[in-house]
Amino acid sequence: MLILNEKINDNAILAMWKVEESVEELLSMLFNREEHRAAISKMGAEKRQKEYLVSRVMLNAVLNDDKTIAYHPNGAPYITDGSYNLSIAHTGTYVTILLHKTAKVGIDIERMSDKVVRVQSKFLSDGELQMLDPTNNKTHLTLLWAAKEALYKVMGVEVVDFVTNLTVNPFKPYLDGEMTAEENVTPDHHKYTLNYRVFPEFVLVWTIA
Repeated sequence: MLILNEKINDNAILAMWKVEESVEELLSMLFNREEHRAAISKMGAEKRQKEYLVSRVMLNAVLNDDKTIAYHPNGAPYITDGSYNLSIAHTGTYVTILLHKTAKVGIDIERMSDKVVRVQSKFLSDGELQMLDPTNNKTHLTLLWAAKEALYKVMGVEVVDFVTNLTVNPFKPYLDGEMTAEENVTPDHHKYTLNYRVFPEFVLVWTIA
């Protein structure tokens, strides 16, 4: 079910789907059903099949058009007719997409869990660890993890060390807001602004560059 479909940040389109349908129900919402059936037959887990189908159902629903998603060699998705830049993310039963006609986009959705606490040193520098809000630790950590995932997607660089190559500047987490970050992988050392929303089960972070 489409639960979010809105224009944000300079005419980008942000959409989210809560997956409650069966594989057959999702296939029924698509053109070229047999082509999609053949594609998902190569995927083992039903969850992965649904994520594949939902991203296409949602894309066509928000654009009111039949679009085709393909993948670059590094796994990044793109729309074959070049009409929009696309980023996709999923967690649990939620799938989200971000679209923009000209700007690069990156989005991530992360469920809040104890795992992010256990692995925090694998994606945060010492400086970033020191800025964590002790009263809201898990949310802060999840936002930082999602921010770095979104940055990785928008950069389009295959090898990135989250600890040493990506830096998120200090911010205090609220229910929604923005943060800034920079990378040191490319010669230009790009700076980014990321927006976020905090939901009861997960966080959503995106950037438009």
